[in-house]
Amino acid sequence: MWVLILVTVILPRLTPHEQQTVSVAVTQLSAFDRNSVVQQSVNQRVQAAQMAQVQSWSQELKQGLASYEAQKEAEAAAQAQAAAIAARSNHPAPPPDIAKDITDAFSPLGPDAVQWAMNVAWCESRYHPNSVNTDSGASGLFQFLPSTWSGTPYASQSPFDPRANAFAAAWLYSHYGPGRWVCQG
Repeated sequence: MWVLILVTVILPRLTPHEQQTVSVAVTQLSAFDRNSVVQQSVNQRVQAAQMAQVQSWSQELKQGLASYEAQKEAEAAAQAQAAAIAARSNHPAPPPDIAKDITDAFSPLGPDAVQWAMNVAWCESRYHPNSVNTDSGASGLFQFLPSTWSGTPYASQSPFDPRANAFAAAWLYSHYGPGRWVCQG
């Protein structure tokens, strides 16, 4: 009799109840797993994008640092050359950035041209790119008259830009010689 009660009354109630619980648990677990996998995938993509950005910034920083170091080395070399020129002359060496501008502009014309340019820039403006002669209107590092400046390939730039002024002086020197400047240093 107990077997009959067990088989007819108790087991049918236990079996469906257990199956329902397991079915709900599996469904909930699957939904959680799906969300978890999606979230993991999103997190991995975000991390990959962040790492790519960090690597890009790192590469940009390395390139900028290399460029900065190369610029500093070039300035130091120009300063050393300017100091050597100043030692042979009767004036001090120019500031590093001015020395680099003059050296960059006149080096293709030879070492004598660089020596000449350092002397003229000292004589004309004492290496001050913002110098202006109130009598003549000459301005800049090499003291260009407005009419002379307008005839150079650098006329669209400011005569107070020391780099443009040095390159304009080198252009004028290469085309017309050193006689355009009265003050020779």
